[in-house]
Amino acid sequence: MGWKTLSGNRVFYCAYLILVSVFLISSAVFSDEITGEDKHKFITMLDMLSVKNIKLDLNIKIPITDNPAGPDCDLWATAVYHTGNAEGTSSIKRPTILVATAYRREFMMIAYLLPLLPHDYNVIAVDMRGTGSGEGVWGSMDLIEQYDIAYLVDEWIPSQPWSDGKVGMFGGSYMAILQFLTSALVEMEYNGASGQMEPKHLKAMVPLSSYSDVYQEIAFHGGNFELEFMAVWMGITDFETILPPLQYLGGNEKTGINAADTQAADDIWLEHMSQLDVPIRWILDESNMVKNSWYETKSPLIYWPEKPESGWDFMTDYPSITGNETIPANVPVFNTTGWFDIFTRGTLNNYQYGLSNQKPEDKALIIGPWYHIDAAFTCPGIHGLGVDNTGYGFNQDLAARWFDWKIKGKDDPFMVEFPVVIYVMGEDKWRAEKDWPLPESRVEEKTYYLSKRKQDTIRRDWFSYFNRANNFSLVEEMGELDLYSKFLWWRYEKKAPVLFHDIRFLHGIMSKSAQRWFGFSPLTMDENQCKMVLGIEDTEEKRFWEDERMDEFGVLTFTTKPLEEDIEIIGPLSLTFWAKTKFTQPGTQEAIDQFLDQLDEVLKLEEDSKSIIEMADKKDVQWVVELNDVYPDGRAQNVTSGWLSAWHRPYDPANPEQLDPDYVPFDPFYCYPNKNPNPIEEEVIYPYVVEMWATDNMFKKGHRIRISISASDIPHLFPVVRPSKNTIVIDEDHMAKLDIKVTNTKEEGETWKWIDENISDYLINHRN
Repeated sequence: MGWKTLSGNRVFYCAYLILVSVFLISSAVFSDEITGEDKHKFITMLDMLSVKNIKLDLNIKIPITDNPAGPDCDLWATAVYHTGNAEGTSSIKRPTILVATAYRREFMMIAYLLPLLPHDYNVIAVDMRGTGSGEGVWGSMDLIEQYDIAYLVDEWIPSQPWSDGKVGMFGGSYMAILQFLTSALVEMEYNGASGQMEPKHLKAMVPLSSYSDVYQEIAFHGGNFELEFMAVWMGITDFETILPPLQYLGGNEKTGINAADTQAADDIWLEHMSQLDVPIRWILDESNMVKNSWYETKSPLIYWPEKPESGWDFMTDYPSITGNETIPANVPVFNTTGWFDIFTRGTLNNYQYGLSNQKPEDKALIIGPWYHIDAAFTCPGIHGLGVDNTGYGFNQDLAARWFDWKIKGKDDPFMVEFPVVIYVMGEDKWRAEKDWPLPESRVEEKTYYLSKRKQDTIRRDWFSYFNRANNFSLVEEMGELDLYSKFLWWRYEKKAPVLFHDIRFLHGIMSKSAQRWFGFSPLTMDENQCKMVLGIEDTEEKRFWEDERMDEFGVLTFTTKPLEEDIEIIGPLSLTFWAKTKFTQPGTQEAIDQFLDQLDEVLKLEEDSKSIIEMADKKDVQWVVELNDVYPDGRAQNVTSGWLSAWHRPYDPANPEQLDPDYVPFDPFYCYPNKNPNPIEEEVIYPYVVEMWATDNMFKKGHRIRISISASDIPHLFPVVRPSKNTIVIDEDHMAKLDIKVTNTKEEGETWKWIDENISDYLINHRN
């Protein structure tokens, strides 16, 4: 179908226009001139919002000039603003809440902004370059987007007749990340009252679920290419790209649908259609197989107050100041994430490091038992942040409370004494904390060791019988029988745990991993809505992804005996072990080589675009480690996970067979192996440290703690196709250990407290 046919086929986008018809709200609709059929269409929404005298500008062209990171361009925005006097004043000027998005401004306007109108804010949603109605080429999260938004915050919005110059930013996921990136670039001014420099216009942010390091948290997990979410994300963004621009609805050149706006929409739509391959070209770029400036300049960590010892130096490819800027210490930031969010690590690092200079009253954090869609958009269980429990769509009362306090100066302090609210899994209760990470007084370090002794079978647990050859013990102290077997006076080493990797038997699909990294799984959305919004009795054991045993069959497991008391593991944790690899089954490998050759021929990749083929074919091991909560009946529920490519192990540059002496687990700036991957040699023993993302789970008395080790996590990670035999070396010189932190019950009421009331009531009504 040619472009002329596509452009002329109004049937295609008429269905789409229905989705955005809610925005066909002219000045008349929001004034006393509402009559007849229009009144019938919009009266329900107006009653729900309880606002009058507001106006919609559906299509606003915003020329962007002098962007230091890219060419001039026109952005397009939708604004809804008040036309009546602000309460107690003779002015129509009000604060403005901004959502900057690559996910269509019309959709994000409904999700985040319209619920703020009754709280007396103007709202505006803007399409980024190359998305929605935006002109130009999409540069996801890069500097050109960051400077575009800074211009909106500091120049365009304050110049509008309805703006009082104060701006707040709001949104989840993509929109959350852009808030951190933009905040470091906004205009600063001296405040004589405080004696500090502070943002002139940006007064508060509510980023719901944000990453801090795009390489480690999205593109490559432990050096392994992230396949599942990237594929879903690109599919969604491409679908939104092919939807017609809002300019087809008119309103820029003249009122209503008109030829000029239609022609502009045709031009933008054609431009977008020609750029559908932009995201895939990022992946096929061989230079992006390792961590580089392309990733770093899209990552909020370059704007943290703490900088690497050598600083950030992006040479001549970027504006000279890039990386020297810092997230302002006095911009208040309200954050959310979930224990199964794709941005758990990023949000927690942004809070710990990016907001390290914020006062306790200027930062807040909520961590729920959520996946990404929950943490970024719906926040189930919390009325006032996301989905409205009463069924009327979205409700943003909690965000409005934050904005009222921080932008309007309303005397309504909350989450000051305990700025962090976390959901304790296993206990299934909310708890308020002084800070994240928890202070040293609240936690104790603990170590478990991987043993070569077989695990006891669990009565009525099929897995403990059928996977017995691969089931080993996890112990608090290593004894002689954990390493050796004895027969009379003869002592000999126990057989080492061996993990076989075969492309025919991949792991991951029957686990929580596949749900987590889908990002937008309707199954998990239904799970959390039923449990936390509708109050339906929990039926976790009936969901296949809440039992890891099918996925663990054939992998190595290390499990404790039944716990004698409750143990709460909190924060990130690490598994350190030694292993050697033998790449096996030459016949199978020959078949795989033939398959890769055929794939290369079909794709017809250019010489510099064969990164996918090379990534699959390299002699590597994909270490996948999971922490699971094993119930008395044997059901194993995933708590958190970690991943590491053998090539990306934290090796010593002077001796690749040893750990890097400069490596410290969880150091967000450590990236030497991600920039300089080091191949492994067969049958050489190497040390590995797999960092598992932070969690908070109460392992109840009678439950067991389990570590599982596999060599694949499909579809989450792009698999290594070369088969291998991997021996975990455990002896006096090579101890394998799991390092964790557990909470204590000290200082209750001082540094922490249980939230015994309804979490929504607590967040909406409590003070201080």
